[in-house]
Amino acid sequence: MDFGFSADQEQLRAQVRRFLDSECPMDRVRQIMAAKEPHDRGLWSKIAELGWPALTIAEPYGGLGLAWEDLVVIAEEMGRSLFPSPLLAGAVAARVIAQMGSEGQQARWLPQAASGDLIATLAVLEESDDLSAAGVQLVAETNGEQVLLSGRKMFVAHAQAADLLLVAAREHGGVSLFAVPAHAAGVTVTPLRLIDRSQRAAMVALEAVAVDHADRIGAPGAAWPDLAGAMDAGTVALAAEMVGAADAALRLAVEYAKVRKQFGQPIGRFQGVKHRLAEILVDIESSRSLVYFASWAVDHQQDPRAAVSMAKAYASQALDRAGEEGIQVHGAIGFTWECDAHLYYKHGRYCRNLGGSPEYHHERLLVAQGL
Repeated sequence: MDFGFSADQEQLRAQVRRFLDSECPMDRVRQIMAAKEPHDRGLWSKIAELGWPALTIAEPYGGLGLAWEDLVVIAEEMGRSLFPSPLLAGAVAARVIAQMGSEGQQARWLPQAASGDLIATLAVLEESDDLSAAGVQLVAETNGEQVLLSGRKMFVAHAQAADLLLVAAREHGGVSLFAVPAHAAGVTVTPLRLIDRSQRAAMVALEAVAVDHADRIGAPGAAWPDLAGAMDAGTVALAAEMVGAADAALRLAVEYAKVRKQFGQPIGRFQGVKHRLAEILVDIESSRSLVYFASWAVDHQQDPRAAVSMAKAYASQALDRAGEEGIQVHGAIGFTWECDAHLYYKHGRYCRNLGGSPEYHHERLLVAQGL
């Protein structure tokens, strides 16, 4: 079985790399990090023209109809550049609508998502920090022809930029999913200050927010299995982004080790430095293989949980190590704001627990394997 990328996928990778190098180099990333706007609308318009938001959406709804592994190609290159964008959050939301939504709901939202006119995001995690169905405690209460939603969601990815929130709620003893306009009455989006300023997330409070029964996606109380599957797909995309970031952090450290001299020679010649860098490379390549397999498993295996957990756990550890050692190789300059090394370290610290920590995924892997 060949898990290598096709010529079209490699061409996509090259296109993404050219775009990010020209349109969003690190100087531009820093500008976006410092801006008050939730995201760069100009860059969003450009990637929409390139078809990135449409990548995994079916052709009848204006998409390209490609596989999740094609999105992983983009995610990895985004990680290299620390590209600040709601693209991955929107892709996960579109996957939820495609898998769980009615024909009318798909026709209503997917064409707008494909064109980039609609940014959607998934709101599941709550203060309990429980990623299982039991962690969803936001209340959905039937009130005649409407449903009232009350509760809070934490770390909702790019909620500041979103037009549509897909909110998981407790209903009929199970989990239901509702589409809520981000600017609906009773919805409050409070931006969170993250250690990684290249990312955006918010706390979303809902106070008796009224939605129609037609805005429920899927059957009442039966959304969790499909919702969990979509979250796994998002976790794989996140892991791919982390692999790209780890690779970029390593390259930054290697380049510095070639030019920084000590005792009359580049520090990269010392075993204490080059062995560390070599070990990071092994971690990254191992993570990349796991991520590529997991991206395939998401679309081709009935139960990809084991592959997803292995990919996320290993990618978290690889980026953690690349970020930490990258700063060590740079020495004191690595702690300064002007040096890019700390940006990758902070990205790793934030992403480590996003979608589940390595410890969480190690335990989940054991459960998936029946151990």
